[in-house]
Amino acid sequence: MSFRDEIRAHLTETGESKRALSLRAGLNAKAIGDILSIEGLKPRHSTLAALSEAIGRDLLTAEAHSKPMTWGELTEKLNTSGEKTRASRVRGIMAKANWYGNKRVCRHDVIDFFEQHNAASLGLSPTSRSTYKCDILAAIDRHSRRDRPRGVSDIGGIWANAYAAVKVSDISADCRLKAGPFFVYLFDHGILPDQITSEILADYYAYRLETGVVTEAKCRKHVRNVVTLLRHMQTDPSTSHFGFVAAASPFSDRRDKFGVATGELKDLLNEYDTCLAPWASGAASRDGSTYEAFLAELDREESKPVCEKKARLRNSIAAKCKHRGRADKEERIERREVKMREYGFLSNGARWSKKTIATRRGYVISLAKALAGSHDIIVTSLCELVDYEYLTEAAKALSEANGGRKDTGYLVSVLKAMKKIAIGYAGVSDPEVDDIKSLIRFYETGRRGIAPQNKAKLRKFTEPRIQSTIDLSGTVMTRINAEIDRRRKAARKKTGILPDRLETINVELARDIAAVLAHDILLTRAPRSSNVIEARLDWIAFQDGKAVLSIPAPQVKGRKAGDADYVVRLGERASRLMRNYIDQIRPILLHPDDNENPYLFPRQQGGNFRLNVPYRGILGRVIRMLHCQVGVKINPHLYRHLVGWIWLKESMDNLPRVQRLLGHTDLKTTVEYYAELDETLVLDGWQTYLETKTKAAA
Repeated sequence: MSFRDEIRAHLTETGESKRALSLRAGLNAKAIGDILSIEGLKPRHSTLAALSEAIGRDLLTAEAHSKPMTWGELTEKLNTSGEKTRASRVRGIMAKANWYGNKRVCRHDVIDFFEQHNAASLGLSPTSRSTYKCDILAAIDRHSRRDRPRGVSDIGGIWANAYAAVKVSDISADCRLKAGPFFVYLFDHGILPDQITSEILADYYAYRLETGVVTEAKCRKHVRNVVTLLRHMQTDPSTSHFGFVAAASPFSDRRDKFGVATGELKDLLNEYDTCLAPWASGAASRDGSTYEAFLAELDREESKPVCEKKARLRNSIAAKCKHRGRADKEERIERREVKMREYGFLSNGARWSKKTIATRRGYVISLAKALAGSHDIIVTSLCELVDYEYLTEAAKALSEANGGRKDTGYLVSVLKAMKKIAIGYAGVSDPEVDDIKSLIRFYETGRRGIAPQNKAKLRKFTEPRIQSTIDLSGTVMTRINAEIDRRRKAARKKTGILPDRLETINVELARDIAAVLAHDILLTRAPRSSNVIEARLDWIAFQDGKAVLSIPAPQVKGRKAGDADYVVRLGERASRLMRNYIDQIRPILLHPDDNENPYLFPRQQGGNFRLNVPYRGILGRVIRMLHCQVGVKINPHLYRHLVGWIWLKESMDNLPRVQRLLGHTDLKTTVEYYAELDETLVLDGWQTYLETKTKAAA
């Protein structure tokens, strides 16, 4: 029996689901489904080993592949062939990865290892890391007698013509870049454009896994891009004549895990898009009245004549408000806010952003599909969806579909969004709101503070790595300055003229400098990601030579108009960088037609360029820079935790200071989210105290 037959036999005999077996074996939830549904997919050795242990069957023996090589055999072959340096590099990585001589060689183990470890974490330079990875993969490929794969220059006929057409088409760059290797595969296997099927794409995915040098996730993304490419090629006038067929993706889509098509929810989603979305954005009331009509009605009400007694009352109220120092404008705004709520409008502070509307639309789809998949009931309105009985069963089904996990917080976020819809849009009664609140409490994890996976990342910041993080700006700027000097010398050697430093800075170097500045801002006071990305030039002032970034209170989470701004005061070195960046570097990043861009980090040219928008990739660049130099990969928001972590490691007495630094209004928040990072913060302090009080041994 093949290993697939063994797995199917186990599932039939035990009744265990594919998802349950995948999770029990410590694999991706879709692993078994992919193995059984994607014909030709070759699982890696570690996957088969984990499944063998989980089901009690020897799947390794049943694997229909040629006998794999061990790491010991590979190093022996390298030594025998005189490749001593390459053998040494293989042994070095074996030691770091804990791969013993009898462990089977797997290319994907190598790819995954280097994906998870950058140069800093391996104690290598970036160049050496790349060399190690390339040498080890080359050693595996050579001694496995792999042939050189064809390139796009080797193909001809309809595939070459199609490739030439795709290169100059309006198809997105992500998809165009996948055309070359995919067309080479079709050419080598004699597959015509109209013969492409999901099975062909599954075979291509297996081929990429077997021969590629990237992770499984990137192979999966590559094939999904090919699916999109085929869809565009079938309909685009510049490529449709080639006869390419839009084939379905070979991967199961988690959005369809309930077996319910989104089209079946058209009534529900139509209400969401045409009624709820305008209400959530503040453009309409929950009854559908426009904001403009509301203002007109309000003006009419205010202009209606009143009796003399009521007029005196209003004048008296206005006089007292003025006496208390409240402006007429503030009073009018407050009255208008009250009226807005009465008429079913959301107040300015409660309105949803476009991103929030899109996110919560996904929540609605998830709940509706969960209910339909578990009970075969299609809800047709939002009032039905937030009904307690429907909502309870939908939440239960969604929880089960996600493995019953409570550590993600996803379901709680979904239910909290439904509570907002129930209260503000559907107008449910107070007892019904209390029921929804109890449902939320049931699914709450009971955990506050930093997620376990983020704690694990923070614990990687040892003292040397903390110092490297603090020194990051200086380290990167030293590298940038060295590169500028190199370019100047190269230009002088070529032309005889030494150019100005600014002339040698291209967009790529300018982006690196922008990332250094963003890192300085994050490390100084750790504002939230959106506040850094959307920082405006008019928020920046210079006081006594130091840069001050004042983020308006309404733009800061937990603050409203009238509260204090969130102020980030940069140090001397970062302030000099801010000045130089604004005066000299930022103009390099600006599009020629985008001189009025208000953002500190403006979007650069490329893709579907738009004017007056920020560079939303700036923090991704910061994270890559930190990962490269320090050896730890974090998300941008973790900077807030990192700042608190660093200062609390210095002393637990800094807890109130961390509260002020991060802008928490309540010390309890700081305790919940930062003081509990690691009990060693307390234990180490106590140990130090004991050592200072313990008398030296006689």
